[in-house]
Amino acid sequence: MKRKHSLFSHTAATVATGLIIFQVVSGLAIAMNIIFPLAQRSANDLAVVLILSARTWQESSAGKRQDFEQELYKRHGVRISSVTQPLEETPSNYPYLIFLRTALNKHLPGNHNLRLTSDASKYFQVEFQRQGELIHFGLHKSILGPKPVIALAWTLLAGFLSTLIITWFLAGRITAPVARLVKAVRRIGEGEQPPKLPETGGSELAELAQAFNNSSQQLHARRENQTTLLAGISHDLRSPLARMKMALGVLAEEQSSPMIQRMERDIAEMDLLIGSQLELARAQEQEVAKITNIKQLLTDVIDGAEAREPGRLKLRIRSACSINVAQVSLRRCLDNLITNALRYSGNGQVEVVCKKYHNRIYISVRDRGPGIPEELIENIFRPFFRIESSRNRSTGGCGLGLAITRQLAETHGWHVAIKNRLGGGVSAWLIIK
Repeated sequence: MKRKHSLFSHTAATVATGLIIFQVVSGLAIAMNIIFPLAQRSANDLAVVLILSARTWQESSAGKRQDFEQELYKRHGVRISSVTQPLEETPSNYPYLIFLRTALNKHLPGNHNLRLTSDASKYFQVEFQRQGELIHFGLHKSILGPKPVIALAWTLLAGFLSTLIITWFLAGRITAPVARLVKAVRRIGEGEQPPKLPETGGSELAELAQAFNNSSQQLHARRENQTTLLAGISHDLRSPLARMKMALGVLAEEQSSPMIQRMERDIAEMDLLIGSQLELARAQEQEVAKITNIKQLLTDVIDGAEAREPGRLKLRIRSACSINVAQVSLRRCLDNLITNALRYSGNGQVEVVCKKYHNRIYISVRDRGPGIPEELIENIFRPFFRIESSRNRSTGGCGLGLAITRQLAETHGWHVAIKNRLGGGVSAWLIIK
């Protein structure tokens, strides 16, 4: 399955990409239209100064050369001298030297033997030949004055850091309402009533929060009405059923007949159906969790099932522990799964396994019954659903056991699933997070 990226990552990537592209384009525009022209102009001015200095120095008398050298160093930070050994050029990472070389080549006559390099200290070395004399210049790097390349680098770095900060806060501001909405929807799915979402932010987000709050309140009211209605129906139906049962009991004492026995069984089945319906509705109400010893709870459930089906259950606990869990709901889930396995596995043995893995409790109820067609596995959690070949009225039950189990699990944040086993049979899993 292809991994899906979050809305936060999509928003952050989009905003960051846009801001970075803007900074890169801005940086290129500044470099091409400001920095490079300034560097070329500065290099051209320096080249003119060097050439004029060389000419003036050569045309000066020996006595005035020393004064000129001092004045040149004082005003421009440039040392001038005549050398006999040519300068050895070494590779340099200063882009300014490229502009300076171009400018000197432009202003110097044909055969000038130009050489430029930068040493490990704070000097540029420039050397060219004029009128047969090899003239050497030592330029202090501070002669460049402002450093636009470094300024641009710092500007881009600050821009990138600002982009990260702005992107983080902007993406968080956009996705925070969606995250709150997802959290609230999950709480509704677990049977809880989430608090009202703040109806703030942009008009679309505020409208979405308002629509969700209204829907949540309506859904909560419908759930309460459903529970109240089922409780009323249960009371109103069970009262006449109880009277009918008492009347049939009196008739049976006077005259027993197969018809009376059949009516008694029908009344008992109707009473069971009403009770299961009411229990399914109440399964949407979350139970208060308590510290529970899982081993003790499983032992109690197994003992109760063993009383009905002696010798058919086997319990294996790989890691005993105590957790904070809804005891009554968990007990009902396990009892439903075990009863279901005993009912539809013939006379075979049912195995209950409990283990702890990654801070979760896994409880499995395994049987060697006929199994379930793969396409019908999810359907068996629907109320009143039956697989006719193996599950019908003759086997008992009203078709609500697994529906109640699924509802209890969803209400308390657990997960229940059923899978076919290799070699036949079914494995029902209850995962407690």
